[in-house]
Amino acid sequence: MKPLFPNTIKLLGCLLLALLFQSCLKKSGAWRNGQIPTDKRNDFHKLNQQLFNDLKTDNKNDIRFLESKEMLSTPYTLREMEQVGNRLKAADYDIYDEYYIVNKYRSGDTVVNNSAGINSYTMIYNGIEHEMYIALFTPKSRALANQDMITVLYSKYNYGWKITSVSVNPYRINGKTAPELYAVAEAKFNQNKFVDARLTLELALQCNAPNDYWRYNHLDNVGKLYQQAVNITMDKYKFPVVIDNVAGQPRIFRMTNQKSDDGWFPVIDYVTRINIKDTTAVKKQNMEIRVAISKMFPGIDEDKKYIFYSACEKSPAGNGTVAHFDMVDKLR
Repeated sequence: MKPLFPNTIKLLGCLLLALLFQSCLKKSGAWRNGQIPTDKRNDFHKLNQQLFNDLKTDNKNDIRFLESKEMLSTPYTLREMEQVGNRLKAADYDIYDEYYIVNKYRSGDTVVNNSAGINSYTMIYNGIEHEMYIALFTPKSRALANQDMITVLYSKYNYGWKITSVSVNPYRINGKTAPELYAVAEAKFNQNKFVDARLTLELALQCNAPNDYWRYNHLDNVGKLYQQAVNITMDKYKFPVVIDNVAGQPRIFRMTNQKSDDGWFPVIDYVTRINIKDTTAVKKQNMEIRVAISKMFPGIDEDKKYIFYSACEKSPAGNGTVAHFDMVDKLR
């Protein structure tokens, strides 16, 4: 038998060490909610609780201890933390979904939830470290019309589990997710309620990405339908739209959505020939406009609590402002 040379022995040793190290690596995969090992899940929940307590009390020093080195060197991190802290002070949040992940790829990995019906989703993210944890939070109270989602990503660095990123984005508007709003808008579109469909699709687009990694599995056509609604609206109604059957022929120059504590509702901006300071006359004309609007734009006053109106002395130029008088039509 030929003796092994020193270099050969060294090479075999390295190969054995590599095989041993590979066998110790955790198997790639994603574990959701109750699938996460109990001890790990408890540790993650402690991290979440510490972060939320620090955000509620503006404990910036402790928050910095939880952040990764990359986050500490990113200028806009502080603003993100402040935004999340503001939401936590306004409402209590619970975990909506959570994932413990052992990544297979560094460039981009995926987790999928196919169990939520039309709200099923996929998240595509960078595998920053081999082990990661993603926590998604939504308000405890489902009665809130406008609900945001808080997303926190943790990664296991060689110096411990640290926060990789945090964000807060709209999740529900008027109590509905983007796919749910899309379903409402599609029904309106098929009933030829094109303006109302467009306004509803605008809301769907506002909450179609609760975080930067999120993709709804059943929302591929929202942009296409929105563009169709816009095109039909532009063709059918030539803005500014003159309300012929109202004295003084007020002209609608803009229709969009406006946020309130009760949700998002249509706001109709129009030019009136009545002196804005004569609020009694402006209100009287607005009562006539409300009747006309219902006929001109089918569906606009259905399934809504309010319509907001802004009577202006003239059309604004660009982003400029003009004298105006605001009114609210309480429908429900």
